[in-house]
Amino acid sequence: MNETAHGSVLAAGEGRAIVYRPGANRLTVKVGPESGSQHFGMFESVLPAGAGVFLHRHNTYEEAFYVLEGEITYRLGEREVTASAGSCVFVPAGVVHGFKSVGSGPARHLAIYAPMEVSAMMEELGHASVEQIPEVLARYDSVFIAMW
Repeated sequence: MNETAHGSVLAAGEGRAIVYRPGANRLTVKVGPESGSQHFGMFESVLPAGAGVFLHRHNTYEEAFYVLEGEITYRLGEREVTASAGSCVFVPAGVVHGFKSVGSGPARHLAIYAPMEVSAMMEELGHASVEQIPEVLARYDSVFIAMW
C-alpha cells in the first residue's frame, strides 16, 4: 500500500485478507482503519460458486455492493434479484438481506459500508463458528435471521 497524507492507494491484488470461516468467501480489505478512514470501509469479496452470506439485518448502518464479476443473487427483504458485473445493490439500514454466487464460477463484488465499526464485526465473524454468528452480530446492532 502506498500511503500519503492525502490518502492511500492499493494496487490490484493488494489489501489485508480476512479469513472468513462461516463461509467459503475470501475477503480483502480495500479501505479500512489502516487506510486512515474514519467513516466508511470497503472490501472485495470472492464468492465461489454456491457460496454466500446468511440472511441478516443491520439496524444502524448501510451497505452497497458493486458486482465486479459473475452473478450474485441478493435477497432484499422478500425480494430476490440476480445481479451481474456492473450492477450496484444498495441495502438501507433495517432491511433483511443476504447474497450468494449463482453462476458456474466464482463471483466478486465490492462491499462498501458505513460506519467503520463494520470492519471490526467482519474480523470477529471471520473467526466465529456458525453457532457464534448471532452473538457477534448482536454486539454490532445487527440481527441474524437464518441461513440461506
